Amino acid sequence: MRLPIHLQREIARLHFYDTSQSNRAIARSVGVSANTVREMRRILRKSDTFGADLHSLDDDAWYAVLGTGNKSIAQRKRAPDWDWVHAEMQRPDATLEQLWREWRSQCPEGIAYSQFTAGYRAWAKRQHIVMRQAHRPGEKLFVDFAGRTVEIRDRSGGPSIYAQIFVAVLGYSNLTYLQAVASQKTPDWVRCHVDCFAAMGGVPAWVVPDNLKAAVWRREKDRVVINPAYRECLQHYNTAALPARVRKAKDKAKAEVGVQIAQRWVLFALRDRTFFSLDELNDALRRLVVTLNAHPFKKMSGSRIERFEKTERSTLKRLPPIPFELCDWRYGVRAGDDYHVEHARSFYSVPSELRGQRVDLRYTGSMLEVMHRGQRVALHALAQCEGTVQTLPEHRPIAHVRVLEGEPRALMLWAESVGEGSAAMIRHHLENRSDAVNGLKAARRMRDLARIHGDQRFEEACAYALSLNITALRSLDSILKQAPDKRAHSVSGTAPRPAHDNVRGASYFGENT
Repeated sequence: MRLPIHLQREIARLHFYDTSQSNRAIARSVGVSANTVREMRRILRKSDTFGADLHSLDDDAWYAVLGTGNKSIAQRKRAPDWDWVHAEMQRPDATLEQLWREWRSQCPEGIAYSQFTAGYRAWAKRQHIVMRQAHRPGEKLFVDFAGRTVEIRDRSGGPSIYAQIFVAVLGYSNLTYLQAVASQKTPDWVRCHVDCFAAMGGVPAWVVPDNLKAAVWRREKDRVVINPAYRECLQHYNTAALPARVRKAKDKAKAEVGVQIAQRWVLFALRDRTFFSLDELNDALRRLVVTLNAHPFKKMSGSRIERFEKTERSTLKRLPPIPFELCDWRYGVRAGDDYHVEHARSFYSVPSELRGQRVDLRYTGSMLEVMHRGQRVALHALAQCEGTVQTLPEHRPIAHVRVLEGEPRALMLWAESVGEGSAAMIRHHLENRSDAVNGLKAARRMRDLARIHGDQRFEEACAYALSLNITALRSLDSILKQAPDKRAHSVSGTAPRPAHDNVRGASYFGENT
């Protein structure tokens, strides 16, 4: 009997409820033919069971007691071990047809090929159990690119570009964010994340991307290599990537559904519009996304934006004070013997002890960082024109520092920073002496004296020497060593001796004479 089990149970219930009911009346109540009811009641009368006994039986026991299971020819034929079929299907180049032929050669009375394929698919479907994932507020943001693109036409008649649509969906509230960019390359991928975090006003604990190259460079046996620029972006926002497993769409089901909704709700609505710039397209996307997020849910109360504002917004991490600036990397750049690295035909200094070694360059639109063994060793503003040389003073070796500090301009700048006396003394030797060479030597020696005695003491000595019209190097050196300016100050500043009874004057000694 091919009558479904629930209809069999209903006919049995009505039969035992009132055995005097006609077959036609029960048929009208159940929605089957009177002949079917007649056959079912015949089986019930033939069996030795009663209504209460049948009610407690499960389906398999019901069929065993009444014999009302499906008795078609296909059901009576032998079926294979579906576990064996499934295991064989995992092997390379396996097909159901080949497995059926091998099995039928051993079991000629078995089911036909059509029942074989249908039976295996039904068995496999029963094995596939989908786990419903419960997402906590602020936990995950699912990101991906939509499969469809949008044409951006050139007003001058040039070739069109096809914009990629970035889709981001928060796991808890399903709040959706869309953005159109020119490509799926790393710069556009990173920029989408920066703009997405800014639009949501916070950062989730995890970001779940697909395995595109902008997110995942490669997968190894025991680790996933994240794109360095992408990793640095997420580190800037105090979050991390949790890439979906390869060919595991369920890991990013929210993104898959978000892409589907974006294509049906947003992109379909724009199908007849013509766009001439990414900004124009993004304006249209923003308006439609507002409508999408405000649309009520079908299976629960509220909307995406209501659920986000009520619960999820407060759980997001705070945005950093400064947005992440897109960066790129150059690896293994050799520092020259002049302790400078070359980038875009300009030169940037590194600490002199790193000359000849390999360093990594991280650069943005405005800055260049030099990294060595994971640590930043130099930071420069990016040069705006080719041929620029940028050297930080702390990167120079001592010998080079001394040479540069001995240049006239450097000496004068240093003296002016110390004080007026130092500036006047150095200026005299650099500008007023007829023997310029010896004057420069004297100024350099005075710079050395300042290192020995300190800038403050050097300034005091210069002020004292100039007050006496003294400019000679030897005299200034003597003043610094002997400190006559200190002694003069001490004598001139001595207070008069106070008069009191215990002091013996000249008259005291004269009287005794």
